[in-house]
This record gives sequence, structure tokens and C-alpha cells, in this order.
Amino acid sequence: MVKDINIREAIMDKTSHFNIKRFKIGNLRINGPTKIIDIRDTTKDLFNRESNKFKNIILENSKLVIEDTINKVLQESDDQKIKQQFGYKEWFSIYPFIISHTFKFNPYQNYDKIEKIAEYFDYYYEFSNPFLLIPNIKIEKYISEKDKSGKIQTKKIKIINLEDYIKFVDETYDILNYKNKKPIFVPLSLKFGITDIKKLAQEFIKKEYFNIWIDFEGSAISKTKIARIRAFWRQFDEKLRTKDIVIYSTNLKREIISNKYDDESPSSDILASIIGSNIIGVNREPPRIPNRALSPEELLELKLHKARIFDSNTYYYLKLKASNLNKKQQKNLMKPNFNKIFNSGLLENEFKNQSQYFLDNNQIEGYISNKEMIQNYKDGELKRDLFHKDIKISSWF
Repeated sequence: MVKDINIREAIMDKTSHFNIKRFKIGNLRINGPTKIIDIRDTTKDLFNRESNKFKNIILENSKLVIEDTINKVLQESDDQKIKQQFGYKEWFSIYPFIISHTFKFNPYQNYDKIEKIAEYFDYYYEFSNPFLLIPNIKIEKYISEKDKSGKIQTKKIKIINLEDYIKFVDETYDILNYKNKKPIFVPLSLKFGITDIKKLAQEFIKKEYFNIWIDFEGSAISKTKIARIRAFWRQFDEKLRTKDIVIYSTNLKREIISNKYDDESPSSDILASIIGSNIIGVNREPPRIPNRALSPEELLELKLHKARIFDSNTYYYLKLKASNLNKKQQKNLMKPNFNKIFNSGLLENEFKNQSQYFLDNNQIEGYISNKEMIQNYKDGELKRDLFHKDIKISSWF
């Protein structure tokens, strides 16, 4: 059975978690941080026009899954409908295609053993290639209910605890590993507290799960996320196993924060490599329910705001009016599916730039810290968070 990825070479940064891992999965040769293509709304024609911007072509379909979806798949006999549930199209067949599912429910509320839905993972195994991501489970959700006075109150409730989460990972791993020829990635939910993150890392080390996928669940790279990832890495470092890890990060919020009145928005996704990601997946925005229907003018303004473009010189996402693009290019970037794959190509190119600088200089901080966004965001907070240095204490004392 395939368990580990054979890492030919691992070069680790000394002051951050940036690293270059050289390895092969199937026909893929990874030689540095690599960007995935979000295939959900991408047409075959659009893909064919833009795919030459990517050295490694890897397609991802990310999906939030409810319990009813599992039941429908298990009862369905129509092949086409099953493929639709997994986001699969026939023209994907010649490319690496990865399924990243996040369960919005606790499977143990209905099934005492995951073996009872093993056939769902048989489909999951067949459609995802050349490696597999065990689904993540959202560990909490928000519900709204009326209090005694009749007012609507929102509260957070737990969906699954750490023990059942680990049990789910182990049981699903065993199902997917049956006569398996594909590396399996285990999920890391950043919704767990830092103590549980540490325990999860220790479990993964004990069981030698070294292929990890981080599900950001629509959140940005932030101070708290960096701290949790740092705690996770530290467990592997203490066991001298950091060179064995391959990290796939996905469902990242594109920007740290954005304001419709600002021409510049600080990027989040480009920082995935600095927190240790070897493969960077798709973007996801947190769900928002508008309080009211938007007018046509407001919808256009929102569309213009979302049609931003990544600027590798500054690490900001820029509004189209603030970019140097001509009118035809700006018009194309107003189309969400084109904007998405175009920006992915820009990120892919910037990850190559990061890798080259790192190989040439044996460090990445000098390159990243010179970006305007890194310097300006909260007076350099990101630089302090991303790069961990020993504090020099003055001899004055």
C-alpha cells in the first residue's frame, strides 16, 4: 500500500516554515510551492487558453458536503449524476484531479462506524487522482434561536470533538488504503484550539501520517492561524520529522481583509508558502447572507470590487482601475471564472519567484519583507509573525 511520498530533497528555511520539497506523485514532479487550478466554474475552452501558465496542472474541486449528499450518492445508480456529485467531467481524465470535501455534519451521529459509508469513499477513491484527501469535518457551527424575550440569538455549538475526529481520520484512512496506489493526505482543521492542534500533530506523528492537508474553511492567514500552524510544526520538529511532511493548503480566503473603498487589499493566499505549504489549493470566501436585496448599481459595484487582481510587486490585490491593464483585459477580468484562473496563474508565477530567490540566497525573508504589503500591514505585523527569530537581549542590563 502507498503511504508516504518519497521526498527526494528537502530544503528548509531557518526563520520561517517556507521549504522546498522535491518529490513525485504519479506523473507530477513538484520542485517548489505549486498552485492548483480551481476547476469548479472553469470551462474547457477557458482552461485550454490559460493552462500554459502552469508548470504542473492540478485541478481541484472543493465542496461542502451535507449528510443528505452521502445518502444520495449511495442510492444513486445514474453514473452521470454520481460524477456531478463529485464535480467530475470527462475532460478532466487526462489531468490530476483532486477532491477536497469538508463535511458539515458529524458522521457518528448516524453511523457508529465509517465502514457503513465505505462505498462513498470507493467513489471518492476512483475520482481523485493521483492522491487522496481524507475529508475534513467542520468541528463547529452557528445556530440561531429565540431567547425568552423573543429575540434571535446566534450561538456556536460543537459538531465533533477531537477524539471522534481522530477516529474518523483513522477509519477513513483504512478504507481508502484498501489495495491503494495513491498517497493519502489527512486533514488538519484550524478550527481546533491550539492544545488540540498539538494533540492532533502528536497522533499524526505516532501513526506516521506525514501527508497533511490544511483546510482553512474560508479563513485568511492570520495571527491566530500562524500560531496554530507553528504549534503543529513544532511537534514534528521536536521529533526531527519536518523534512518528511508534505502540506497541501486549500480553501484559503483570498485576502486578509478588503474594503470596497480601498484600491488595495492585502493578500492572504500568497503567504501559504511561508507557513509551509508545498501545494496551494483553491480560494474560498466565508459565506455571507445579505440583509437585503442589492440594487443593480450595488451589484455592479460589488462585481467591480471582487474583480481584483494580484500584484506580485506589492502583494496587494488591486482593483482593476488601479492596475496597468488595458480595457479589454479589465473587461475579461470582470468574468469571475476568468479572474480566478488568471489570478491563479499570477500566484503560480510568484511562487516560482519565491523558490528561485530562496535557492539563490538560502533564505526567503529578504524577498518577502521587501513587499509593500508586508511592510505596511499593521506596521509590519505579518513580518514579525511569519519570520521567527531569536530575540537579542541588550547587554545594557
